[in-house]
Order: sequence, then structure tokens, then C-alpha cells
Amino acid sequence: MPRILCACCVVAFQLFALPGLSAADQETAIELVAPKLSAKAEAEAKHETISSELRNAIAQKENTDVADSSVASGEPSEIDLLKMIEVTIAQQRSATATMQQLQSTKVELETQLSKLSSGKLNEEPPYSILMLDRLNDSIASGKVKRESLEEALLAARGAVERARFNVDSRAKTLRQLGETNATDIKTNIASRELRLAEEILVLRRQELGIEEASEAVRSLEADIDLRQRELILPHVVFSTDIIEEKNKELDEREVELNRKADELQIELQYAERRWMSARQQLDSTVNRTAEMLQKVESLQLAQKTIQVEQSVNNQRIERLPIMRANWDRRFRLANGQCTRQERTLWLEETLRQIEQFARERRARELKLDETRANISAIGTQSEEGAANSPELTRWMERATSSLIAQTDLHTRAIIGIDSGKRALERLRVEIEGEPNRSVGEWMSDAWGSLRRIWNYEITNVNDTSLTVGRAASCMLFIVLSYFLARFLSRLLGNRLPRLGIDEAAANSIQSLTFYALLLGFTLAALRYANVPLTAFTFLGGAIAIGVGFGSQNILNNFISGLILLAERPIKTGDLILIDGTYGNVIQIGARSTQIRSGDNLDIIVPNSRFLENNVVNLTRSDDRLRTSIKIGVAYGSSLDLVMQLLQEAADENEHVHREPKPFVWFNEFGDNALEFQVNFWINVRSVVQRKTVETQVRLSIDQKFREHGISIAFPQRDIHLSSSEPLEFRMIREQHSKAYKNAG
Repeated sequence: MPRILCACCVVAFQLFALPGLSAADQETAIELVAPKLSAKAEAEAKHETISSELRNAIAQKENTDVADSSVASGEPSEIDLLKMIEVTIAQQRSATATMQQLQSTKVELETQLSKLSSGKLNEEPPYSILMLDRLNDSIASGKVKRESLEEALLAARGAVERARFNVDSRAKTLRQLGETNATDIKTNIASRELRLAEEILVLRRQELGIEEASEAVRSLEADIDLRQRELILPHVVFSTDIIEEKNKELDEREVELNRKADELQIELQYAERRWMSARQQLDSTVNRTAEMLQKVESLQLAQKTIQVEQSVNNQRIERLPIMRANWDRRFRLANGQCTRQERTLWLEETLRQIEQFARERRARELKLDETRANISAIGTQSEEGAANSPELTRWMERATSSLIAQTDLHTRAIIGIDSGKRALERLRVEIEGEPNRSVGEWMSDAWGSLRRIWNYEITNVNDTSLTVGRAASCMLFIVLSYFLARFLSRLLGNRLPRLGIDEAAANSIQSLTFYALLLGFTLAALRYANVPLTAFTFLGGAIAIGVGFGSQNILNNFISGLILLAERPIKTGDLILIDGTYGNVIQIGARSTQIRSGDNLDIIVPNSRFLENNVVNLTRSDDRLRTSIKIGVAYGSSLDLVMQLLQEAADENEHVHREPKPFVWFNEFGDNALEFQVNFWINVRSVVQRKTVETQVRLSIDQKFREHGISIAFPQRDIHLSSSEPLEFRMIREQHSKAYKNAG
């Protein structure tokens, strides 16, 4: 019988539903419909079978008085399982019908897409801009639906896996009962549970098929929308009739919203009077009851509901000018009645409005969540007090109704915000999708963008605007000031020696002049750019804190450098001794001083070291320096002759000063020599110069001592042997000779 019914349905479907399709499409449709009709007949047969089994089980239970052990143990009985199987099969029948509808829809959509592939539409061009808007909205909503369908498809696949695992588990349990010779009742229950699990698996597979078919239908719908938009886009027109119709609709909506605003104001006044009356009654009552408190709260919520509706209505009124401007701009864009500057300004304003709509939506969502939380709280209170007081329950229900109304208002407000945002998004896309700009328009837009960036306000200090342009000008002037200050200070430093100022003083004046000019130019640049110095108050405080904790050494060296330049305890070119090292001062910088040793090594010394440690400046006042040479002669030498020769060696050197005259000291009787010291004055500007003069004097002393037979002493030791017996001496030359030969 089911097969005959299926065949009849296929024939009827072929005769009445497919006359407008081609032969190939009819065959495809029949192939899709026939299995569905067969599955439907199979589901009906299963439903009849399980219904019969359920009736028999109920009748058998009524005729017997045996207690059901499954009820006592808390497990489902056979009747319960049969009922659940019946429900599951009924759901399968519904799923089969849904699947059939989706397959029919898929056939229709494939047919429609094949027609569109040939470039044919039911309507003839030109096409209205409203039709394009509907297609764009459908495409946008289709993307959201596709994401939700993908999530539902994943959930359906997971449900199939869980149902399959449940079937395996029930089958295993049934096999174990068969192996343990369990009672017929338990075996029957396990068999029914396996049947239920199998039917649930069938249902889950049907649901998975429905989700897959829905995804296919959604994909076809998206392809159709995209193809339709592709076909109508070159022929879209935006006529004056459309803009006039939209303006008329907006005018009618404005009248309706204003009328609604007046009605809400009257309702709000009435609600306020009711709330005030209930409040006064509550305040004048000594024994306040829960019913009275709930009444005041409910009336207040009713008043707030009207206020929320007023807020939503006012927002709609405020959005009307935006919508009018939106349609007007779209009309002018479509008909080429706007300039590039206008499009740029429109784009900026549209982006700001979109951001404003997004903020309003977030605010509405927060209010919606808050209202839902209040509904949940009142529901909990209502469950606790419903049995005690009907009046309290009634007022709680009214409060819940008010909150539900607020929820509906917030939801409708969000829908309105989304609608307005979509309209603005259309305008944004149309502005950004304009034809390519010419070179002149590109340069004009670029210049406008640069001007906006240049005039962008970074901050506002004491009613003085600090813009990007002023900050950039200030930085540029400071950089130029650095090079100008360095040029002028060097020019001054090169001219000062010509005026009789020594080189060291000229270098100090050059450095101080550089810092002074740099500071002055920086302040002038800040003044020129109209940057208030108070803008650096916070920066100065931050620098002070940073200097106090992390820049102590840097600041210490910088201040020490200024003191060195001002007091000039050392200056460029001086020969100094610091930490046991001789060297000439090459440069005194802001943080450190450069010293060059006699080995031509540059030594960088922090400026603070010159003020904290002992520093010997050998040429501070002048370059005259007294140096000395120490020498020891053998005992027995003529002391007067030695002193005379040392005096002559110093006098004969051309670099030794005649005044003060060189002089010789006889220091002491040393362990190995008679120690003398010749002292003389020379002009010294470097370590090399000093060492050169001292070397010349030493060579002269050595020559004169050789000529007069005076020996320069060297360390020696005298060994004295004391023994009561004669010492024994042996010749060991032959033994050493043999040892050397053997070693060789």
C-alpha cells in the first residue's frame, strides 16, 4: 500500500507541479521527490506500528496486576519507552516534510539560477535603486545566516556522533543481558531502549541532512542574489520619482512620530500622577505592606516604560534629517551632481554617523541586558510571594509586563539603529566606489588631507591650541637652531684668538656660546610656533623625576662641565696628571673631557672626576715646569766634579732656562751609590716634549761622565766568608765540559 501511494504521488507531482520545467529538470525533480515520498510513507508505517505496540502494551498493563519493577527502580518503563519512540517517529515525519520542502526549494532555486546564467531577468531594465538596495541587504543578511548555518551544521554532526555512540552502548547492554540469561522484562526494556536510540540516530541524521540542505539552499540564494546584482548594476537608475517618494515617506513618518510624541507626553503625565498618588499614600501609611511597596514600584516601572518609549521615539525623530540627507546625497551621487570636495566631506560625516549609531547600539544592548536581569529578579520574587498574596502577585505581574514592554522597545530600537546604519553603509560604499580620480582631484584631496592633519589639535593648554602643524614647525625650528648655533659659536671661536684671547679661553667661550644660543633659539622657536611653555610643565616634572632617579650621573657630569668652562681650572691644551696618567686636554665637552696621553691615546674622563678628585695641572698658569733627573755614581768618585758635570750638562741644553738657573743636590749616601739630583726649568706643553728634554740631558750627563772616568753605579753585593778552617777548592771545568757534551 505505501509503495502504491508513493507511485501515485510521483505521477501527480509530474502532472501538476512540473509542466513549466524542461524534460531534464522534470527528471531531476522526480528523482528528488520520489525518495522523499518513500521515506514519508516509511515513517508513516513505522508510526502506525509503534502506535499499535503502544496500545497493546497499555492494554496488557491494564489486564495484569503485576507491579512494574522499572518504576520502582526509577528507570523508564516499556510504555514510557514506546511513547518516546512514538514522539521520535513523529519528529522524523516532521523532519521528512521539512527535507522535502527544502529539496523542492533547491530545485526551484537551481532552475532560477540557470535562467539567470543566461542573463535573463523577469523584469526589463532600467532597474530601481531600491531593487539594488534589497539585493545588497539580502546578500549581507545571507552572510550572517551562512555563519549561523555553519555552526548549526557542526552541532548536528556532533549530535549524530553522540547518537551513534548511544546506539552502540545500548546494543552492547542488550548483548550482555542475553549472555547472562536475564529476565524477559529486562531484555524487553533493553530492546526498547535500543530501538529508541536507533530512532533518535535516524532523527539526528535527518536533522544533519536538513542542515546540509539548508546550507545548500542558502548558497544558491546567495549565488542568485549576486547574479541578479551583477545583471542589474549597469542598468540601475535613481530617478526623481524615487527621491520624491522617499521624502514623502519621511514626511509622513515625521508627522506620525510627532503625533506619537504628543500622545506619549500625555501618557507620561498620567503615569506620573498615578505614581505620585501611590507614593503619597505609601508615605502617609505607618504600617507599610509588601503589596503597597510593589504597587509603587510597578507604577514607577510603568512610568519608566513610557520614558523608554519616548526615548526611542525621539531617536527616530532625530534620525529623520540624517535619512533625508542620506537619500539626497545618494541621488546626487547617482546622477553626478556633486564635487570631489563634497564627496570627501560626506564620507567623513557618514563615518562619524556610523560610529555614533554603533555607540547607540551598544548603549541599547546594555539597557536590554539590564532589563532582562530585572525581569529575572522579579520572577524569582513572584515565585516566593505568589502563594501568600494574590494582590502582590498581580502587581508583580504588572511590573513584569512593564519590563517586557521595555525589552520590546529596546529590541525595536536596536532594529531601527541597524536599519539606519545599513542605509549609511550604502552611502559609504557608493562614495568610496566612485570612478577613479583625475590628477587634479587627487592632488586636491591630498592637499585637503594634509591640511586636516596639519591643523589637527593635539591638546589644548590655557585656551591655546597645540596642533600638529605647530608642533612640527617647532621641531623643525629647533633642528635648524642647533645647526645655526653650532655655526655661529664656531665662527666666534675662530675669531677670538685673533683678538688676543688664548685658544683655551676661546674654546670655553665657544662652548658656552653654543649652549646659550641653542637655548635662546629653542625658546624663540616655541614662541614662534605659539607653543606655550606651560605645555611642558608635565614633561618638566617627568624629566625632573627621571633625572633624580636615573640620570644623576649625566646631570652631575653636565653641571661639572659647565663649572669647568666657567672657572677654568683646566683648559684646552693643558698638561695634566690625573689618576697617575699624564696627558694634554684636547676638548672639554658637556659630559666628558678628552685627554690625549703621550702614547697618543685618547682618554675620555667624566667631568665630575676633575671636581671630585685631585688633578695636577702642570701648565695652569704658564708652561714653565721644573723637572729633575736622579743619578747615582760609584763610591770614591769626586763629588765636586760630579756636581760640576751635572750643572754643565743642564746649562748646555738649549731648552733649559737660564733663569732660574739649574742646580744640583747631593741627596744621600745610598746602599750602592752616591745619589745626586739635577733640577732645571723647561717649557713644556706635552709629555713628549718633557721626555725629549730629559733624554737630551741624560745623554749629555753620560757623555761627560765617560770623558772624566766617572762610573755610574749599579747595585752590587760584597760577600765576606769567615771560617776557622781553610776552604777547599776543586777544579770542575773538565766535569762541566763532559756534562755539556753529554747534554748536546
